Amino acid sequence: MERETLKTLTVFMISLIIRLTIAVQGIHGTDILFHVNGSRSLLLTGSPYCLAQYNYPPLYSAIQLSSILALGWNPLGYKLMPVLFDSLLGLALYIITAMMTKDKGLALKTQIIWALNPLAIVASAWYGLFDSIPTLFALASIMALARGYASLSAVLVALGIDAKVFPALLLPPNSLHARNREAKNVLIYIAISSITALAIWLALSIKCLDNALKSQLQFHLQRLDKGLSLTPYTPYQAVLSLVVPTIILTVIALWMRLEKRFTEVEYTTYASLSLILLTALNPFIYPHYLIWFLPPAIASLVALHRGKGLAIATIITLVLSAIGLTYWRYYKVEAVVSMLRPTLYTTLIATTIALLLPLAKKHRVS
Repeated sequence: MERETLKTLTVFMISLIIRLTIAVQGIHGTDILFHVNGSRSLLLTGSPYCLAQYNYPPLYSAIQLSSILALGWNPLGYKLMPVLFDSLLGLALYIITAMMTKDKGLALKTQIIWALNPLAIVASAWYGLFDSIPTLFALASIMALARGYASLSAVLVALGIDAKVFPALLLPPNSLHARNREAKNVLIYIAISSITALAIWLALSIKCLDNALKSQLQFHLQRLDKGLSLTPYTPYQAVLSLVVPTIILTVIALWMRLEKRFTEVEYTTYASLSLILLTALNPFIYPHYLIWFLPPAIASLVALHRGKGLAIATIITLVLSAIGLTYWRYYKVEAVVSMLRPTLYTTLIATTIALLLPLAKKHRVS
């Protein structure tokens, strides 16, 4: 076995062991109870929406049910998939960073950043939150496109949408990727992803369709809790937070395509920036939402800044972790939350600047 491969697998195993050790410590928070009830409803009725208040897209209930059936109705059965996918996300970070930098040493260090990321560890292993799953699907869709596997990429986007919606941001811009050379390839990409997402959603929702629509749409359009968000609430702000960055990234992808200047580093960077914008515009932000943009942002920072990028990525990861963990500990103390909100947005702005500066310099020179 190649030495670098052995190192990568070792980091993966360390990451997995850390998370598994924490995962077996019991059930914490309320979200995991909703997840488990959805999986139980799926087992008994064929849909997570029939017997449970399940406010999520349906795919995770099936993913979680597979681990429950294998390991039982216990903390490890409930949390195995978030823990496994979170460790795999570190492996994906290694692969995409190595692909963009051609430097396996740098790539290994980005994997280590994720393996030891406090926010990711607590989210997946302590609370059993599954945001690493759609994030992995989203990141893998970009990687698959870069390798020329357009159909696989389209399916991965669909899986991400059925896990937590936000990967829908990538569907239109991914379809315009330079790998989809002709207009028919663009349409095929959109068709594969859309049909796959709809088929999975219907298969897991059709038995209690009314409940599915109410649980997913009504809940998110009417919720008033803000978490860490500074964005003013409007009835459709959650929709706008997805639509606006999707349009922006699609326009950028079209420009890159027409100008024949499509590069994986730039596209991944713009995708990261769009996910950051989605987060900033969201009328409700919770610490695990920060996982949506952090992996592609880490890979992009390292690809753009090399060694300095590792330091920047580490600092940003630690700051976001501190914000997230403090919020989870003191979310009922309004004075603390009021302090954390501007700190989060300041960090989002700093991350955006760190990602944009190298691109601005490059385009100014060219």
